[in-house]
Amino acid sequence: MRRKLLLLAVISAAATLLLVMVNVAFRVEFAGLSKSLDDQVGDQMAGLAEGLAASIPSEVISGTVGERFRPDMFLRLRDLTRSYASANRLVSVSILDTLWQDPFADKPDSLAILVASLLDRDGQWALMSGLSWTSPTYRWGDSYYRSAAAPILDTAGGRTIAIVRIEADAGYFGALADLRRLAWWVHGSSAILTLLLVGLFAWYTRKTLAWEEQLMHSEKLIGLGRLAATIAHEIKNPLGIIKATAQRLERVEDTGKRAELLHFIPDEVDRLNRILGGYLRLGSPVTSHPTALAIEDKLKEWMEKSFGSEERTRGRWHLTVEPTGPILADPDTPKQVLINLVNNAFDASPDGATVEVKWGPSGNKHGRLTVADHGSGIPRKDRKRVFEPFFTTKAKGSGLGLYAVKMMVEQDSGRVSCEENAGGGAVFVVEWPLAGEEESTHDT
Repeated sequence: MRRKLLLLAVISAAATLLLVMVNVAFRVEFAGLSKSLDDQVGDQMAGLAEGLAASIPSEVISGTVGERFRPDMFLRLRDLTRSYASANRLVSVSILDTLWQDPFADKPDSLAILVASLLDRDGQWALMSGLSWTSPTYRWGDSYYRSAAAPILDTAGGRTIAIVRIEADAGYFGALADLRRLAWWVHGSSAILTLLLVGLFAWYTRKTLAWEEQLMHSEKLIGLGRLAATIAHEIKNPLGIIKATAQRLERVEDTGKRAELLHFIPDEVDRLNRILGGYLRLGSPVTSHPTALAIEDKLKEWMEKSFGSEERTRGRWHLTVEPTGPILADPDTPKQVLINLVNNAFDASPDGATVEVKWGPSGNKHGRLTVADHGSGIPRKDRKRVFEPFFTTKAKGSGLGLYAVKMMVEQDSGRVSCEENAGGGAVFVVEWPLAGEEESTHDT
C-alpha cells in the first residue's frame, strides 16, 4: 500500500510539474505572440497616420493654420479627417501644430497632452525629421488606446509644418485583447486544476491511510481469531487424552496398568505447557543468550529422540554432518529449530520419501543447517511469506512454526531462508555465526 501511495505521489508530482511547464511555455509563447501582434498594430497605425499625412496638401495646412486662414480649407480638412476616421474605425483624427496643440480647439486638448507626455526624445526627433511615431498602449477613461503620429511636410522646404495624430481604442486591436483574456483564462484554469489535483491527492492519501489502518486492524482481529482457534485446536487433543485417561483409571483395577496410565497425565500436562509457552513467546520479546555450542555430536541424538532412529523409521530421514566447530546460539534454539523444520518436512513429503538433514560450514564463518523435503515445493512468491505469522500452506497449519523459527534464529544473529530443492520440494536453510577461539575456549 505504501508503495502504491509513493507511485501515486510521483504521478501527481509529474502531472503537476507538466502542468506548470505547459503554463510557463504558454506564457512565453503568449509574450512572443503578444509582442508580434502589438508590433503589427503599431505598424498598421503608423501606416494609417503616414497615409493621411501624405494625402493632405501643404496648402490646406497653410490655409487653416497661421495668418492665411481660409474657412473652405478648414471645412475640407475637417471632412477629410472625419471620413478617414470613419473609414478606418479610428476613435479620432486630429491635426496638430508642431507644438502638439490643436489650433481649432477652444481649450487645451487634454488627450493630446497625455499622448505628448508619452513622447520621448527619439519620438520628437523622429516627427520633426519627417518620420512617424507610435505610442505604447495607455489608459484614457475606462478604456485603453494607442496613438500614432506622422508629420505633414512642407513641399518646398521638406520641414514639418503640422502633425497628424490618430487614436484607436481596444476594439481596434481586439485580437490582442482576446489573447490577453485567453491567457488569463488559461492561467486561472491551470492554477485551479493544480489546486484540485493537489487537493485530490491529499484527500486520497488521507483516505488511503485510513483504509490501510482499518485493514491492519481487521487483519489483527483476524489473526487473533486464528490464533485463538489454533490454540483451542491444539489444546483440545491433550485435554481429550487426559480426560480419557482419567475415565479409564476409574475402571482399571490392575495396579500396574493404573501406574502406566498415570504417566499419560503429566506428559500431556507438560505438552499443554509447551504449547501455551510457545504461543506466549510469540507475543513477548525473545531474550537470547548466545553461547558457544558444539552441536555436531548432538544432531543425531536430537533426531533419534524426536523421530526415532534412522533404521527404525525405514529411512524416513537421513543426516549428514561435517565438522564446523562451535556456533554462537541460545542453548535451546538449535534443537527447537531442527525439530520444527523436520516436522514441517515430514508433513510436506509423501509417504516413503526421505527428509534430508545436513550440517556443515557455509564458507562465510557460519554453520549451515539444511532440511530438504520432496513435497510439492513452495512457489517463489511465497518463499518469504512463509516466515510471516499466520501464513501457512497447510490445511490445518497455524502459520506460526516458521515464524517462531525465524524469530529465534534472528535473535541469535543468524538467518533463515527458503529455497527450491533441485530434486523437487523445498529446502530450508539456517545459518548461525561460528564462535571465535576465545568464546570457544571460554565455553569449554
